[in-house]
Amino acid sequence: MYRFVVTTAACALAATASADLYTDAAGDIVTGNPNLDIVSAEITNDDLNLFVSIVVADLDADWGKYVMMIDVDGDGGDSSNPWGRSVNTPNGIDGFMGSWIDGGGGGLSYSYDGSGWNSGADPSVSVDFANNTISYEISLAGLGLSLGDTFVFDIGSTGGSNGDPLIDTMGADVQPGWGNGSNSNMDLTYTVVPAPGALALLGLAALAGRRRRN
Repeated sequence: MYRFVVTTAACALAATASADLYTDAAGDIVTGNPNLDIVSAEITNDDLNLFVSIVVADLDADWGKYVMMIDVDGDGGDSSNPWGRSVNTPNGIDGFMGSWIDGGGGGLSYSYDGSGWNSGADPSVSVDFANNTISYEISLAGLGLSLGDTFVFDIGSTGGSNGDPLIDTMGADVQPGWGNGSNSNMDLTYTVVPAPGALALLGLAALAGRRRRN
């Protein structure tokens, strides 16, 4: 019986919270790059990681950079970002993920400690060209997040050079295109909730303890 409890608890721990879906208008970019035209994003989490899936209008090219900027505590952070992209955020940010799909994809995460950016664990990146989707698994700790945190965020697409703007964002602001700065509304929110298995895990642990004492 004790072996059954441990196995069930492990499955419960791996469960994820219900996903939140965010949408953005298609065709709202001025550069004509459908691989940078974000149309939706889905976010969920388990007790250790954040899972983000971005859908673009047409993932028709093996290039593109995609970023997620977050403000955890509501009072902002750094007014710049660790990738040096030309984007204005209202209050600054204190978490950042930068990623690329070139050559199979990859990514980096960072958290801001009040004086500088610290590297977190590299996100895992998967690219589904058939469904125009880029998906990430990112350590909560690597972004400076904990269970129960509510953060504001934005997701954007960009090029590969320092100083490039965000070509599209999930927010309502339309970007001016290459060679110009860009803005982020930072008005989307997500709460990192305990996965559904967390309470079940505690209950199973208590049950196992009672059975061992009997």
